[in-house]
Amino acid sequence: MPSAESIRPRAGNPMLCRCKFSLLTTRASGDGGGQAEIFSAKKVSSASDVETLKDISSSSSNDGYVSLFIRMLGLDKDPQDREQAVVALWKYSLGGKQCIDNIMKYHGTVNLIVNLLKSDSDSACEAASGLLRAISSINLFRDFVAESGAVEEMTALLTRSALSSDVKEQTICTLWNLSVDEKLSARITNSEILPLLISYLEDEDMRVKEPAAGVLANLTLTKSNHNLIVELGVIPKLAKILTADVEESKVVRKVARNALLELAKDEYNKILIMEEGLVLVPLIGAAAYKSFRPALYSWPSLPDGTKIEQSSKIPSRYGASELLLGLNIDTKDVDLEEAKKNAVIGRTQQQFLARIGAIEIEDGPKSDSESSSVQRLTTLLPWVDAVARLVLILGLEDESAIARAAESISDASISEHMRVSFKERGAIKHL
Repeated sequence: MPSAESIRPRAGNPMLCRCKFSLLTTRASGDGGGQAEIFSAKKVSSASDVETLKDISSSSSNDGYVSLFIRMLGLDKDPQDREQAVVALWKYSLGGKQCIDNIMKYHGTVNLIVNLLKSDSDSACEAASGLLRAISSINLFRDFVAESGAVEEMTALLTRSALSSDVKEQTICTLWNLSVDEKLSARITNSEILPLLISYLEDEDMRVKEPAAGVLANLTLTKSNHNLIVELGVIPKLAKILTADVEESKVVRKVARNALLELAKDEYNKILIMEEGLVLVPLIGAAAYKSFRPALYSWPSLPDGTKIEQSSKIPSRYGASELLLGLNIDTKDVDLEEAKKNAVIGRTQQQFLARIGAIEIEDGPKSDSESSSVQRLTTLLPWVDAVARLVLILGLEDESAIARAAESISDASISEHMRVSFKERGAIKHL
């Protein structure tokens, strides 16, 4: 561990060492790994602190200020001074790559920051983790963070019985950045932190759940990690994020889906995923759905072709009777099997998306030229939507899309429940 006295400032005002900063930041930025985010500064203690921070960020002599704060991180300094210094440096690092470069010019800085992860102060741990997060977002400095023993110290930090969500967020986001590198991801996989990350998938705080899912998604990119991750029970927890009735954030849903898609490349894992109520559906490109031609007016029927008895031969004005029939499908007065109800619901949702052109807007190929290079792309949908989507594809004009949908139906028909679902949705007549 380097001595703080060995780090000599070029210039600067020693009075800054006595400045009392009260800084908190919410997010750290990514510039080479994980999910890129934007820092936002919360309240500072006084107007003079604001002016001092402006001076630190904008002054041409800020190298001197940085070196002073790095000296304050020394092991021989007062714990309160060390905490104030790391908070100030964390704030300074929010200025971007140039600021991080200025911090990293001083040999041994990362080791001093990592040592602060042992602090009993949540504020110091949060700031140290946040600063490591900013540093590890730069590709060039990622190895410096890993080689300083950061993974081991962050593992010890996360195993503490009482830890605030703020500290967890910054720590896990640092791991998210480190997990981008395959050799560093192996170090994370082989540590005690992996079961903790999986348990965080059930955390109520999205600031903790989201980066935990991100780390796991990066770990699944290495095939040798799959068996260990699956054995620890990650599939049910990731699947719950996609199937839960509660609306999750788009980021956590995306990374959970990506992780499961990587795991699904193994046939056994694919079966485990389908047992959790998710089905692999081919992405065929939004343009392929333009051939979908819904009937403009027809008396409602069940997806398998069964006609619903028409009590009146005269069409109601504005189609009110058909609308009421659709709204009635979920009431207790309707004697309809659960499978038929799900088929009606799934068909209605998927046909609506197809009619307004909203299918595969976000995750599908954007053009015909792109579709040729992503012919085997797939996504995961809850089984009700997946069954309806696959049968809808069977009715399109694109032969390659139809073939892929038929293949997905074959893979998904592993249980009587799924076979009945496809039958009730009307897949047999299309096949």
